[in-house]
Amino acid sequence: MDKRTSMKIGLFCVLLGACSAVKIINLKVPSTYLLDQTSKTPDPLILDCEYEVDENEKGFVLKWLLDGQPVYQWIPSKNPFPFQSFKNRVDTSYVVSQEHLHKHRAMAIIKPLANFTGEYSCIVQTYASIDRRAAKLKIIVRESKFDLSYYSNGDGEVTVDCQARDISPLPELQIRINNELFETENLKSVQGENGLYNASISGTLRKDQLESPAQIECLLTIPETNYNKRRSTTYYELYATESNSATSLPKLTSFSIFVTIGLVSSRFFSR
Repeated sequence: MDKRTSMKIGLFCVLLGACSAVKIINLKVPSTYLLDQTSKTPDPLILDCEYEVDENEKGFVLKWLLDGQPVYQWIPSKNPFPFQSFKNRVDTSYVVSQEHLHKHRAMAIIKPLANFTGEYSCIVQTYASIDRRAAKLKIIVRESKFDLSYYSNGDGEVTVDCQARDISPLPELQIRINNELFETENLKSVQGENGLYNASISGTLRKDQLESPAQIECLLTIPETNYNKRRSTTYYELYATESNSATSLPKLTSFSIFVTIGLVSSRFFSR
């Protein structure tokens, strides 16, 4: 059987799923990967493709694709080859197994980028058979800033504002006051050249609608992941001025009051 005939058989296997000389038994692609931009040596992102293949099979090739485009290829007689988009982003020395036809099956991505989100496919094939499996992955870039604040706009109203900066993918933001959903304007977002988002929501209500004190929360979530963050503060009417925000309110405690009274008393009795 010549190579051209073998390739035709391989294509027939793809279309009809009729061949099983090579078979993927487990695809290890995490649903999410948290990218920490502050770390100089982040953990590599490991994608693994476990399969069964007859040692007598000829023409074995393993490929990884991202959204249908090849990003990595390994032929046992050669070194692993990352394609242009993943060049300098794959540790080609990474070894997952000492078996000849499995040694470099896993792709170890170092310092992934935000745009590496997508559907990853593993393809294993020989001259006579082929198999393929895919899974989706989201690269999450942690926000550099997440703030919640409130202020009075001077006409008897209070505005609550929540914002997140330098995050990916685009998050959802939600404000709650005393555990009740607070109606806000639609999410505002801007995507920078680096692919990261700045996102914010805000809403306004009359002071007579807001009890003092009141618990204010902002919830940040990324859809289809378990990534979530929370910011909270307490509203005090006394501090809801044009120049004060909820993140900078002084905290009066029984300890500080006791110290103040003690100082006054000591001065009085020392006379």
